[in-house]
Amino acid sequence: MQWLKQYLGGSSGNPGQPGTGAYANFETGTDGWSASNVVSGPSSSADWSSKDTRSLKSTINMSSGSGHYMFKSGNADFTGYNQLRATVKGANSGNYGSGLGVKLYVKYGNSYTWADSGWKTISVGGQTDLILDLSGVDKANIKEYGVQFIGASNSSGQTSVYVDNVYLWN
Repeated sequence: MQWLKQYLGGSSGNPGQPGTGAYANFETGTDGWSASNVVSGPSSSADWSSKDTRSLKSTINMSSGSGHYMFKSGNADFTGYNQLRATVKGANSGNYGSGLGVKLYVKYGNSYTWADSGWKTISVGGQTDLILDLSGVDKANIKEYGVQFIGASNSSGQTSVYVDNVYLWN
């Protein structure tokens, strides 16, 4: 059903096979996601959404190199998929300085090996799509996946960050 929901939602290309893969749109709650190094959250929020009407929201205190995470832990199987995708946004508050760093990541295998999409930067109120190439990842043994936010050296204040439309893609 998740594949059909993605397909009918206007995604182009091949969203892959239905199955035990990642999918979250946060319409009915946090979809099992957690957060670390946040002031509040995560919660399902109607403040902003890239698709449908809700997203996952956490409030953070930005500072030089501050790391903030929104993630889902537990065993997942991404077999048959080539990419993990998500859309992220920053609120219109706080001093982003030279930009809030964002990346999509997975931890896999018994040693929790890290793979990520590479850094993108968002400014106040900015949003971006993140794509993580799953080549070389033990897709049958995913332990955690999520989004990392990093404050710039000249950032300060409090802001909210959002994650939405997390899904696997071929």
